[in-house]
Amino acid sequence: MTEKKTIPEDWFESAFGDLYNIVYAHRSVASAAPEARFAAEAAGLSRKDTALDLCCGTGRHLATLMDTGASLTGYDYSPVLLAKALQNTRRQVHLVRGDMRYLPFTRTFSVIFSFFTSFGYFMDDGENKKALLQMSDALAGGGRFFFDYLNPEYLKQNLVTESTRDSLGFRIREQRWIDEKTQRVNKTIRVEKNNVLVGKSSESVRMYTFDELRFLLEQAGLRITQTWGNYDGTPYSTKTPRMLVLGIKGAA
Repeated sequence: MTEKKTIPEDWFESAFGDLYNIVYAHRSVASAAPEARFAAEAAGLSRKDTALDLCCGTGRHLATLMDTGASLTGYDYSPVLLAKALQNTRRQVHLVRGDMRYLPFTRTFSVIFSFFTSFGYFMDDGENKKALLQMSDALAGGGRFFFDYLNPEYLKQNLVTESTRDSLGFRIREQRWIDEKTQRVNKTIRVEKNNVLVGKSSESVRMYTFDELRFLLEQAGLRITQTWGNYDGTPYSTKTPRMLVLGIKGAA
């Protein structure tokens, strides 16, 4: 396995390229379908809505959200993942490339989705806050948001520090650790073919507690209205795998 090391601040610049599609091949349209249906129902998504999948990746959730008839936009930083999203959405969704801290939208959407812990990427908390402010600016007044995020307390108790698995004929070796000082969960990834290193990457996500996340959302003018602990509808607690949040833009 790889040794623990410092994660570069701009890890996301290289983490979402061709290697990503090998490492996360199991994260498919089919596996995302139940999540997308749950989120769509929770947010009351319908053909009357204009919705954004923020950090849409390969469009695996968009492929199911399309069934609602809503007008959909996918936004992501990676041209590699957007190319895959174009295939998964059969060219029926508007796809835009850009940085989540600089969204080219103002009060455009009635619903915004954020799946698969697509938040907390930046080492500077101010940059993560900026991403939420941009999300709020892109949401129309009274608009809804659905936020799928890791659960820090669960992760601390259940972190798998090392794993080895196969994907698409490649051997994937992953090492994970939590930096208590920065409250970030980090991962290094090695991809091998026939015992030869093909590539490597790293990931790092800030672990915001529920109270911290709620505070950041409120600062951005976003109010939580409901929570769950997983996509089976389990109530949220510190012992559930996920932190699923539904909310609205505007004061109570």
